[in-house]
Amino acid sequence: MTSSTFQPFSPWTPPGVTLKTPTAELTPPKEKESPRNASAAWQGQFGRWSTDGGYLGATGGSLSDLGIARKPLGELQGTNVPALSLASPFHPQTEGLWAPPGPTLSTVSRQRLEELVAQADARILELTKENERLKRAASQFRASSIPSQISYTSPPLSSHSSGFFDNYQHMHTGFSGLGLGMTRFEDPEMPMREAVKNIGDNDSDLSARLYAPPSFLVSQILQGTFDFNFMHHEYMRPIVWIIANRQPRNPNEGAGLKAAVNALASRLTCPRETQDVVVLINAIIEFAKPLCFTSCGNYLCQQLLERGDVDDKMNFIKEIQHDVVSIASDKFGTHVLCKAIAVKELEAPISEALLKAGIFDSMKTGARRLWREYLEKCRQSGQLAIFERINADMQGRWADLACSNEHGSIAVQQVFEVFGSEELMEPCFQEILTNISRIANNQFGHFIIAKLLGYSAQYRPTCEAILTAYPPVATTHHGVNFAKVAVNEGGRSNIVKYIESICRQDNGRTPGIVAIATSSIGKAHLNFVLSCINQSELARIRTVCRSFSTTLRNSQSGNDLLRSLGLIHAGGPRHRTGAT
Repeated sequence: MTSSTFQPFSPWTPPGVTLKTPTAELTPPKEKESPRNASAAWQGQFGRWSTDGGYLGATGGSLSDLGIARKPLGELQGTNVPALSLASPFHPQTEGLWAPPGPTLSTVSRQRLEELVAQADARILELTKENERLKRAASQFRASSIPSQISYTSPPLSSHSSGFFDNYQHMHTGFSGLGLGMTRFEDPEMPMREAVKNIGDNDSDLSARLYAPPSFLVSQILQGTFDFNFMHHEYMRPIVWIIANRQPRNPNEGAGLKAAVNALASRLTCPRETQDVVVLINAIIEFAKPLCFTSCGNYLCQQLLERGDVDDKMNFIKEIQHDVVSIASDKFGTHVLCKAIAVKELEAPISEALLKAGIFDSMKTGARRLWREYLEKCRQSGQLAIFERINADMQGRWADLACSNEHGSIAVQQVFEVFGSEELMEPCFQEILTNISRIANNQFGHFIIAKLLGYSAQYRPTCEAILTAYPPVATTHHGVNFAKVAVNEGGRSNIVKYIESICRQDNGRTPGIVAIATSSIGKAHLNFVLSCINQSELARIRTVCRSFSTTLRNSQSGNDLLRSLGLIHAGGPRHRTGAT
């Protein structure tokens, strides 16, 4: 090998390498030293060092054949290096086979992305068309049937009211509505009246039940911010609906609803032919039933009954005629019907509704208030036929009504206040005396007995019935008080009657003293009775108690009665305390 001297910072070439021009023709060596070297030089896939000391590239040529000279060590200036040359730390490749991949997107990937975007656009267009088709189908369905559940607010009252609501809302709230050209998303595309106009007569109030006013109007009424000075007639029906369906939950809402009622009531003083009054009266009649059940609505109904025409009053009663009993039982509705029954023209339909519901069934409800007003009016006008009809229908049922509930007890008491005539009250009074034990010991009926003891005309007959009643009255706290009053009132004569009554054994009945002694409070009452009798009466009681001593021994108060009468020996302390 030929020796050579290395010079720093000077061009260096491997030994035996001769630099040629780039246009030089690459030729293989003329002779091969060995098969191995030839194979290494010419058969390798990549370049090898040739036998003459030169480097062969991928094409089999050397660096000298390529016309490339080695740069001095440390020289980093960029040079135009062919793509087939080696990369080194000093000569980083930016192009060619050895260069890193660039940031540009391949043509195939760009085409694929464009295809996906086109498919997405086509899908969006398809879904948009499907959405429009479903909207048209839903609109046609609403036009032909009634949805089972309405989850939106009701449409405007008329075809021209939507624009008025929008203008009014813009005027008072500072923002504009959607206008006639746009449909609010919560509103159906057709008015509810149009949707239900083909429903049968039995569902004529369906529109009223499904209606709901604009939400902004509800909030303004309840908050008291609505200006009634500029109230358009289109707002009459929505405001009446709010009064009929909203109970005030706080003082502020109550004040707002009362202001609305007063504003509407003041319109009733205007001439009947004005549009405001016509719309208002129609709305009150339409929502008559729910108005009767609210604290503010019942006052609006009373104003109609006071200031409305006869035809308007009749139409109002016809609207609620089938619900007279339920309305009369309500604490608010009863004021409306009591006001209506005072009108001569409305007396017949209301009384007809009460009789149709049944005298017994209606009197044991809150409708007994309405019965009182009606009967008082009939008594004053001399219409006695209704009293006779009541006595005929209630024959044998007065005691049941007295013990049914609070309303039934008050209804029976009203008989002695309203009927007026002793002859008309007699059927009810006799039935009470016959069942005085049951009524006097009932939680509702005992008020009737106390009421009768307060009337001078009924006092003595009532005391007589208490003394001679069987079963005896003195088996509960209320009955004991009534018996004590009856015994003390008549003196000795009443004591004798009472002892005779509780000791009777005729017709195989058990003496009343046994029932008294076995009751929970019989001991105290019998001690009172024994303190009022003489020796002959005491002997009568001892004889009866000896005959029923076995039954009396079954209760503590019965044993105490037998001991007080000397029929059994008094037990010692150990016996009385249950010791063995």
